Amino acid sequence: MARGVPSTADKELIERLAALGVRVSAAQLERWRGAGLLPGHARRWLGRGRGSMSVLAEETVAVAAALGRHARPGRDLRWTVIAWYTEAGLPAGPGELAVPEPPWPAVREALVWAVGRSHAQRVVVQARAAGGGGEEAQDAFYAEAGRVVGRGPAGLPHPDEVRRVIEDPAGGWGPSPERERRSAVVRLAAAAGMGADEVGGEMLVEALAALMPGVAWTPVAESARRAESEGTLESWIEAGALVDPLARLQAAGEEEMAAARGVVRVLTLVGFFYVMHGFLMPDSPFLARLRARVDESGFALLIALLVPQMAKPSGVPHALVMCLSPEMAALAAWMEELIDEQISAGQGLLSLPGAEEGGAKAFMKAWTNRVHEIGDGGLDGADE
Repeated sequence: MARGVPSTADKELIERLAALGVRVSAAQLERWRGAGLLPGHARRWLGRGRGSMSVLAEETVAVAAALGRHARPGRDLRWTVIAWYTEAGLPAGPGELAVPEPPWPAVREALVWAVGRSHAQRVVVQARAAGGGGEEAQDAFYAEAGRVVGRGPAGLPHPDEVRRVIEDPAGGWGPSPERERRSAVVRLAAAAGMGADEVGGEMLVEALAALMPGVAWTPVAESARRAESEGTLESWIEAGALVDPLARLQAAGEEEMAAARGVVRVLTLVGFFYVMHGFLMPDSPFLARLRARVDESGFALLIALLVPQMAKPSGVPHALVMCLSPEMAALAAWMEELIDEQISAGQGLLSLPGAEEGGAKAFMKAWTNRVHEIGDGGLDGADE
């Protein structure tokens, strides 16, 4: 068959996808098939010398729908694979197709490619190069790392602070820890690339504390000081595994990455509830307990960062790498316990005390009303 002329099965596939609100072309189908992402059609023999015809399988429809939802003009196909992997395996809603798993080799290639070209990995590579380049090279690293880190996220304000400012703009913002967080990222990269002695145990622990406030760092700092005095700090911190996302990703297999994706999903949901409290989300005893548990964990900053990371394909690989750690898996399990308790008690996650009706609809109505109250109050105050 000539290039550009779709088969009968492809024509049917395009029509099926259009009915689902997904627009694709025959050229896209051919490209995905050539990349090994879209299955080829089976052949059905018609008999009596009439030849054969291609047959559309339901699995092919599901795969093409996932690819079509995330494909963009000019977007590298690897970003599409990452976006597909993000939603694969989730429960399908009414009238929706279940999203199958993309081929693991394509997923791994896409993730490694994305992390390898990221700003975070660039900083780690530059730190390694500076390690053997003398003082001038090290100074150049710190200057460039400061610029790169300055363009990335430094964390989000605490939701209580955000909510306070929205409800009372005249109060203004409190002191921001942004500078300390950015400096901490640079120090961790320096330790990974140039060795633990470049930063020292005490400053390394201070950097970790800036990124994970709330954790009991005093015993860790004491242990770091002992290791530094004994000359074993390098092996103690295992700095490369700590901040080198590419090395951690390349060491992970399919099952490990799938487990990390499950951790990401739990913690992103928790992070959404945590962050959106700052944007006037209605409160409840359950949500208050959930926020308290996040703060108690000491990982509030990392959990909050998962929300914007998972909103775009470029953030997904770093979120997955972060959640490969056993600490994040344990944290997700701890959060799930609280969620399961709420559900076991017959309470939905969005149940509001005293509400005449429950569920997401009532929750969103209460949220919208509160936003309007603040907005109307702001407009009234501006007119006075």
